[in-house]
Amino acid sequence: MTPLPHLFQPYDMRGVHLRNRLVFAGHGSRFVDPHTHQLTERQAHYLAERAKGGVGLIVQGSGIVHPTGMTFGGINQAWDDAGIAAYARVVDAVHDAGSPIFAQLSHLGRQGTGFPSHRELWAPSAVPDPSSRVVPHAMTHRDIAELLGAYRDAARRFVAAGFDGLEVYLAHGYLLCSFLSRFSNTRTDEYGGSLENRMRLPLQVLQVVRSVVPDTMPVGIRISADELVPGGIDLDESRATVAALRAATDLDYVSVSQSNYASIDRQIPDMSFPRAPFAALARGIREVSAGVPVFAVARIVSAEKAEELLADGTADFVCLVRPLIADPELPNKARAGRLDEIRPCVSCNVGCRGGPHRGLPIACLVNPAVGFEQDWGVGRVAPASPRRRVLVVGGGPAGLQAATVAAERGHEVALVEREDHLGGQVVVAAAAMPYRDELADATRFLERRLRQLGVPVALGTPADLATVVGHEPDVVVLATGSVPGSPPVPGAELPHVVSAHRAIVDGSIAGGRVVVVDSGEADWKCLTTAECLLARGNEVWLVTPVTAGAEIDAFSRPPLMRRLMAGGLRLLEHRNLVAVGPGDVTVAEVWSGALETLEGVDHVVTAWYGVASDELAEPVRSAGLEVHVVGDALAPRRAIDAMWDGFRVAVAL
Repeated sequence: MTPLPHLFQPYDMRGVHLRNRLVFAGHGSRFVDPHTHQLTERQAHYLAERAKGGVGLIVQGSGIVHPTGMTFGGINQAWDDAGIAAYARVVDAVHDAGSPIFAQLSHLGRQGTGFPSHRELWAPSAVPDPSSRVVPHAMTHRDIAELLGAYRDAARRFVAAGFDGLEVYLAHGYLLCSFLSRFSNTRTDEYGGSLENRMRLPLQVLQVVRSVVPDTMPVGIRISADELVPGGIDLDESRATVAALRAATDLDYVSVSQSNYASIDRQIPDMSFPRAPFAALARGIREVSAGVPVFAVARIVSAEKAEELLADGTADFVCLVRPLIADPELPNKARAGRLDEIRPCVSCNVGCRGGPHRGLPIACLVNPAVGFEQDWGVGRVAPASPRRRVLVVGGGPAGLQAATVAAERGHEVALVEREDHLGGQVVVAAAAMPYRDELADATRFLERRLRQLGVPVALGTPADLATVVGHEPDVVVLATGSVPGSPPVPGAELPHVVSAHRAIVDGSIAGGRVVVVDSGEADWKCLTTAECLLARGNEVWLVTPVTAGAEIDAFSRPPLMRRLMAGGLRLLEHRNLVAVGPGDVTVAEVWSGALETLEGVDHVVTAWYGVASDELAEPVRSAGLEVHVVGDALAPRRAIDAMWDGFRVAVAL
């Protein structure tokens, strides 16, 4: 019997059988042809992998019903019959893998840019969105009539493509949500003002959609129960909206999310948030849903937490997106009680949001196979032939990934690590703040896999040529990482100048004035180091040649910057480090070159570019051994790149 009985309770929704209460909710994968805006084969394999893994329901993310709603690149269109065949391929793949699939009807409204469509943005009112800052076109009654026709036709296309149900997107500040909200709707006609008026267009859309789909097809909605902005939709108003929509039309479920783009950091909360931080919103909606199932979402990162939310009556279904990106087999593993075998989502947002944030396809720190399911999905990585002796040198993310995948393929693998623990720089990054400990789950999982696979691991073993040759390997994977670099400026060698790595690990810098210097990577390294030092009671100045945190995804940067500024961080952006003195630091403004001196400095912490530790590569190669250099030893980058390096080498051995 499953240890999670509520999670695996089946449900029939208007005749559509859902085998459990897990939902792979709609989201942007960017597996879309950039010219036709049609879904590609990669999307079919991506969703089918999750269906094969046992999820109860899949929702295909935003199908844009009208060209003006294409405010981001890499989003799939539903405004042209030419897209039906691509949708049908996705539907067929998911059905063949065992899950029903719903389509999401969307128009992204004023949030985004006109570049993808070369059209104006549509909104209820000509009020710029705080995130896009683009002045939208205030829709006329003629536009509204055109939009209703677009929703009707898109629904018809989704029926033709074979979808099992539809979801009308009323959330996250997109067009229909923006009509619902006083935050974005300042109209004075019958579509603005009172809640009844602001509900008018969403209700008309639901009615026109229901009018063209079969009676046997479920139609649900996704809402932001709280926009989390002043003047926006709140839970009380959402409860009234859901109750009114439920009374006026035939709804089959309500998927409850939160936020808009002015509160985007709470839309997909990262590891700094507690687990299921917005579950109370789903509970509040469920109290007025009159028996219509309610879906909960947002950082429900484990099967156990999902079970808890179902058991205590918070929701009827739970949406797991990032956890199912991390491990498509989560449902099957959970059902079988193999909870310790589930590859954990660490809520880092690096690949799943960092890629799409840049207009690139989705990726995952802990699952390099995302987007490559056709070749490297579950059960598709080819067994080793011939079986070889593989020595992995280095137990950071790249080495652990390489050793795990090589062993899973059947190679005879051994790993040596000079430190007394595994995890490499991930361990340091995870130690910066208590909430970041979750990051280390990425390498802890690989450690467990190595033990399960019986891979011998030698800790405290510095590797030299004799050590490598003594293992008599057929192939060597060098994952020896990198060491912190140093700024090429006068004074960088002074004793009060230390690396971010050392500042985090030794914990001795406390109660002084500290200058943290960013090399320009503008990523987590400098900002979490600053956060760590603030937490230890220091006065912290951050010097960066660019915008602080510019390389962090739009979902994770705002809460981090808020915490830093609330903690008293003094921020000097667009400054280059010029020199370090015994008690001062000199910086130069990037654009003018104007010099500025910071006085009374006790410590300087350098979050600088890494230097590859690749010294062993040539000696091993000269000894006649096959060598593959991966991770930071190849080029110092992020943990997600190190994981990918280890994976790509191991699948090719």
